[in-house]
Amino acid sequence: MENYAKDLQPELEVNYCRLIAVSVDDQETTKALRERIGATWPFLVDLDRALINELDIVDNTDPVHSPIPIPYTFVLDSDRKIYKIYNGWWYVGRPTVEELRHDLRALLARRDDYEYDRAWDVSAEAREKAFL
Repeated sequence: MENYAKDLQPELEVNYCRLIAVSVDDQETTKALRERIGATWPFLVDLDRALINELDIVDNTDPVHSPIPIPYTFVLDSDRKIYKIYNGWWYVGRPTVEELRHDLRALLARRDDYEYDRAWDVSAEAREKAFL
């Protein structure tokens, strides 16, 4: 999460994007983590683990430490529909900052007011007229 705070957080703040984390740790531990990494996004506390059970993202194979939350990352569109899911149980399943950046760019490109890719579709002649 430190790389999200350092590398991705500044971009999210200016690009119609939000990040939310859910922790199963207590309020003080969660707050300490948030402060240590410099995160400004909300951290929700699921101390009784209701959310992880409702989402069925629980590993119950370890009887001593169960229920253990499986670290998932959900990328949602503006309607809060799931665009992509990353299962981060293994390190290689966790999204990199670059992967999230690509996902968010793809979602932004779906917006009606996103003109960056469309600007290059205009002919050179039309661009000249626009600047005259």
